[in-house]
Amino acid sequence: MGFMDKAKKLAEQAQQKLDEAQQNFNQGGSTQGQAPEGGVRYDQHGRPIQDAPPAGATPAPSAQPAPPAPDAEPAPASGSGSANATPDPFKPLQ
Repeated sequence: MGFMDKAKKLAEQAQQKLDEAQQNFNQGGSTQGQAPEGGVRYDQHGRPIQDAPPAGATPAPSAQPAPPAPDAEPAPASGSGSANATPDPFKPLQ
């Protein structure tokens, strides 16, 4: 029974530590939607909320590259008579 007594004692100690951690967490008192001093605010889904830029600040330009023109055809490979650089994987072999 010595092993069971030790296991029970360790389980009680672990539960006490969990209870203390839960109390410390609850005493922190941060409510949802309010930022702690100098911290990040989150919306109801847990996503960080970005603050609006200060008045007079210009927004950063978009970092997305322009999409390619849909009617542009790729240039043919030089010296490739009948070889196709990008063959159709579903076309049967001849």
